Amino acid sequence: MSLRGQAIGGIIWTIVDTFILKGLSFIATLILARWLGPAEFGLVGMIAVFIAIGTSLTDSGLTNSLIRAREKDNLDYTTVFWLNLSMSAFVYGVLFFSAPLIADFFKQPILIGLVRVYCLSFVISAFSAVQLARLTSDMAFKKITKLNIPGTIIGVIVGLILGYNEYGAYSIVWMYLTTQFIQSIMLWSTSNWKPTFSYSKERAKYHYGFGYKLMLSGLINTIFQNIYNIVIGKLYSPVTLGYFERSRTFNMYPITVLTSVISKVTYPLLANIQQDKNKVGAVYRIILRLAFFIIAPLMLIMAAVAEPLFNLVLGEEWNKAIPFFQILCLGTMFYPIHAFNLNVFMVYGRSDLFLKLEIIKKFVIIVAIFIGYWFGIYGLVWSSVITSYIALLINTHYSADMINYSQKQQFFDMLPILLISCISAFTILLYFYLFPVSSDLVKLLSGVFLGGIVYLGLSYLFKFPPMFYCINLIKEKIK
Repeated sequence: MSLRGQAIGGIIWTIVDTFILKGLSFIATLILARWLGPAEFGLVGMIAVFIAIGTSLTDSGLTNSLIRAREKDNLDYTTVFWLNLSMSAFVYGVLFFSAPLIADFFKQPILIGLVRVYCLSFVISAFSAVQLARLTSDMAFKKITKLNIPGTIIGVIVGLILGYNEYGAYSIVWMYLTTQFIQSIMLWSTSNWKPTFSYSKERAKYHYGFGYKLMLSGLINTIFQNIYNIVIGKLYSPVTLGYFERSRTFNMYPITVLTSVISKVTYPLLANIQQDKNKVGAVYRIILRLAFFIIAPLMLIMAAVAEPLFNLVLGEEWNKAIPFFQILCLGTMFYPIHAFNLNVFMVYGRSDLFLKLEIIKKFVIIVAIFIGYWFGIYGLVWSSVITSYIALLINTHYSADMINYSQKQQFFDMLPILLISCISAFTILLYFYLFPVSSDLVKLLSGVFLGGIVYLGLSYLFKFPPMFYCINLIKEKIK
């Protein structure tokens, strides 16, 4: 099959996996949000950073090294398997004994048990990390999707049963752990590869030499992605953190879905054509414009209809989270562009530059948080938007030369899409102002419909390339 065919097939099956399966889990968390309330999600948000740190340390960038490597054999896979497993056991032990300190920091004793249970995810994921990396490297996304189905369904059922029976934050934790456990069993039981007791110091050094920089970059990125949870959790109540955590999760879901879909497919795809810089640049340009064509209007339209959206999905108890959500939409719509730029660094083996840029961007975040702190909770939320813009400038500057796609050209490709997205969102707000509607459902549906019509109409009028690329792709599939 051609690379284009592999890419399209991979995208389709990854969309099924992400939208249907992960979408099912997302819907389950929305139901739990109505049942449990902001405080319980605030507790989970407090420990999210420690879970994310443990996940970064456990993998250490080794599976990305496996995917990138052009020549690999059983010794590579086995070496990475034992490295991952030993690291996961070590990290779990550290966090298990550190749980009382974490609980004391946030002054929430319940966190001791939550940390010790939730951190089991490190060990579970380590058992199937290599199997998943092998399937990803082969672009076997159809198989990955099918293997994820049982875990997602069983995990959601467990989470909802526990939530209905008032198990609080543990409902969220056990839903995630159950899903991960079943998925790991499926990957292990269906894989034609099993680890042996062989180990190579040379292979470990090779993969770790590439992976540890990604691990450090990921670790730094993880800490700072969750630093707002730490600051808000420490300075404010679990309820306030719950508002922020859910609004950010709600905000990030469509973005991470699209980014995950495209990144999973394009990373191995770009790795296969890395020798041709112009070809990589051409493929990347299509990806960037297509992703932003979808994400920019989606986020701005969601911000415009946030009030009826929250009332219907989460309930009036969550109304105080609406301003957080609307502000975050302005920054996170550029998240896919960040991810695609960083993929370029990995494809060309520049994990050193990846790490360097992460350090620079995190310094910017520290300064922004310090300034935002003096303006209260909204100052902190706005600081996250500003740092997103600065990070975009940094990422696009350094990736431009690698793929012959300048920073200026990237911005020019995004600007028309952004302008029409803003017009669409403004049209919705003007409609709400001129024609007040009491029904949240009618308000939401009419607002989304109006915004979508304006956006697609203007895109067609100005002949945006991403729109016609989508139309042609649909026509090909229909034929």
